[in-house]
Amino acid sequence: MSAFESELENLLGEFHIKMKGLAGFARLCPGDQYEIFMRYGRQRWKLKGRIEVNSRQSWDGDEMVFMPLISDLINIKVTELKGLATHMLVGSVICETKELFTAMPQVVAVDVNDLGTIKLNLEVTW
Repeated sequence: MSAFESELENLLGEFHIKMKGLAGFARLCPGDQYEIFMRYGRQRWKLKGRIEVNSRQSWDGDEMVFMPLISDLINIKVTELKGLATHMLVGSVICETKELFTAMPQVVAVDVNDLGTIKLNLEVTW
C-alpha cells in the first residue's frame, strides 16, 4: 500500500505557491515585520516580509514548489516580529489540500487567526 501511495504522489505533479501578501485592514501597520512558516509533510517554507509606508508588502521569497502528498495537511504559522528576540504569534492554521487540485490557478485566502481579521493570500497552481 505504501508503494502505491508513493507512486500516486509522484504522478500528482507539483503545487506552485506564490505569496500574494497579508490582508488585515487595521491590523497591518507600516514598519510591521512578519514571518510565515509553512510545513507540508517534510517540506518547509519560511519567509519574512515587511509592511511598507504605502501599504505595499515586500517578501524575501515569494514562490515555492511543494510536491503533493496524499495523507498530509499544510500547516501555516504567522508570527509578528516585534524586536530582536520578541515574536508574537498572530495565528496558526491547518489546511486541507483537496481543493487545490484544479486546472486553473486560484487565489486562496486563508484565515490566520480565529476572528478572521488577518488573511494570508496565496496563489496556488497545480
